Amino acid sequence: MICRNHVDVSEGVRRCSRCGSTFCSDCLVDIGGKPFCAMCKTEQLLDARSGVSGPIDLAPIGRRFWAFLADAIILYVVNAAIGFVIVVAMRGGTAQILGCVSVLTSVVLTTAYDAILVAASGQTLGKRALKIKVVAETGADVTTGQAWGRASAKLIPFSAVVALFNNERKGIHDMLARTRVVNVA
Repeated sequence: MICRNHVDVSEGVRRCSRCGSTFCSDCLVDIGGKPFCAMCKTEQLLDARSGVSGPIDLAPIGRRFWAFLADAIILYVVNAAIGFVIVVAMRGGTAQILGCVSVLTSVVLTTAYDAILVAASGQTLGKRALKIKVVAETGADVTTGQAWGRASAKLIPFSAVVALFNNERKGIHDMLARTRVVNVA
């Protein structure tokens, strides 16, 4: 085994208790008698401070994707119905105006759907069906501000894709709102 940060070091290399990557003694910190790397120590300290005894049970990317897809289907049907009503109501309007009104309505409805449901219970309908939930970094329920901030930050292109490339499975929207998506028991 070699240190992930120092490829020339192979003596005294241990695995991080949270992510499992290998590091030398210079790159690890002991918390509660267990080694943690620089990336994981902050999360471990947050968990310890909030009273969480072990790592939070993060939801797998696959479940998050299927929950997203379920919510997208629900929102597609609702947005299509509202778009139809807008087109019928504005029969004399131009195509550009109809398009702008329809897109704006869709963005507002999608953001409000996510924010209101996550603020109320931590779950959208898709998340509830797949037994996952949005929580604060500490494991506590999200605040209304976190829910609205997270929903708004989802408008950032490819925000969710970032979750594929970090140990905490956080998208940009989770990082900005300081939230995580976890499995519900």
